Amino acid sequence: MFKNIVKLGLTLVIVVLLGLTVVAQTADEILDMVEAKADLLAEGGMISIIRFDNVFSDGTTGSNLFGSLTISNYSITYFIEPLCISGAIFLTHEFDDDDARLWLYLPMLGVPKELVSEEERGGRFAGSALSYADLGDREGRADYDTVLLREEEITIDARVRTAYVIESIAKPGTDVDNPRSIMWVDTEFLIMLKVESYNDLDNLATSMEVLVLGEFEDRLVATEMLATNHLDGSTTMITILEQRRPDVEIADEIFAPENLTTFDPEIWGF
Repeated sequence: MFKNIVKLGLTLVIVVLLGLTVVAQTADEILDMVEAKADLLAEGGMISIIRFDNVFSDGTTGSNLFGSLTISNYSITYFIEPLCISGAIFLTHEFDDDDARLWLYLPMLGVPKELVSEEERGGRFAGSALSYADLGDREGRADYDTVLLREEEITIDARVRTAYVIESIAKPGTDVDNPRSIMWVDTEFLIMLKVESYNDLDNLATSMEVLVLGEFEDRLVATEMLATNHLDGSTTMITILEQRRPDVEIADEIFAPENLTTFDPEIWGF
């Protein structure tokens, strides 16, 4: 399943744009359609402006503003605010075998660093309730058995939506961060409305829920989402301030790690 089942991260910005009436009736068929349409949509490229409003475990707060470029299998997250980290870049490359490579570029260091170890990939992204792995990595669905539990109504922003409720449980002997998860998938538009992940003790560890819905290209979209780390009490409100298609095709070369040092944010409106 998606890494920590909140691989809704900045790629969630893409996943939540899906629009398709579901005919499939099994959990795996539904998730196949979700992923296929996400991949198809990403081929057109997306430019987004995203704000994170964080409440840390000690009760203090902080905000971040990001610009995001996304195409199939590649994404760049450019740090706009606060000024002290402006110019930092988070790069992800995903692959069909569910593997992913992650890099972090800090201007003061001058070279991008690939995040390889579990400690590096598990670090907090900009201090938020999400880790770098949450936003760029994913665990293979082959590690999980999925079942469609039921359909139920869920109210979001005064809208009543019908959702498939899907449970994923790790297969015996697999090494995963979250052995169980439950997700709510809109039956009409196939967007993730809510996701809960449970740890080895079957305690709720993390969750992501859509709070506000809008429209993009005549499709249902999420414009506000709340990520919660239930183990330490930290939260991150994710607000999509702007989404648009690029005027020109976003070249693959933009996403090469060696090109991060010359990335020009003004070209993309950052």
